[in-house]
Amino acid sequence: MPSSPQDDLLTTLRQTMGVIIHLTMRRSWRFAKEHGLSITQIMALRQLAHHQEACSVSSIGEGLGITNAAASQLLDKLVQQGLVLRTENPHDRRSKQIVITEKGKDLLRESMRAQRAWMEVLGQRVTPAEARQITEALALLTEKLADVE
Repeated sequence: MPSSPQDDLLTTLRQTMGVIIHLTMRRSWRFAKEHGLSITQIMALRQLAHHQEACSVSSIGEGLGITNAAASQLLDKLVQQGLVLRTENPHDRRSKQIVITEKGKDLLRESMRAQRAWMEVLGQRVTPAEARQITEALALLTEKLADVE
């Protein structure tokens, strides 16, 4: 029995997402390794960058799904590298406040560029006609995805 267009779409989406995730994560792992960091430390930097104010160690741990002790240990290396700053909470001296430094923000921007480098390569490998076709298809997909949530 031939497959339906919806079945073909699902198969293609699974394959495409698999390739995109593989390319993105491979570059993330490589970048982290080159900078002496773990993926979890990169994720902690991202979490800190998204906060407007200082975070607690427990909020970092919660966001990463790890214990406070593990979060504190993870943050130690980021502090040592000057990527985050850990200070006393003026309202509760028992807790610490964590903020990302400018150096940390710069490293995070560099990480995002490295993670997305495959997109530049793809952009150079498609013809203008293919680029238009892919752009139209992705715009339609994005529109349909908005209705999924």
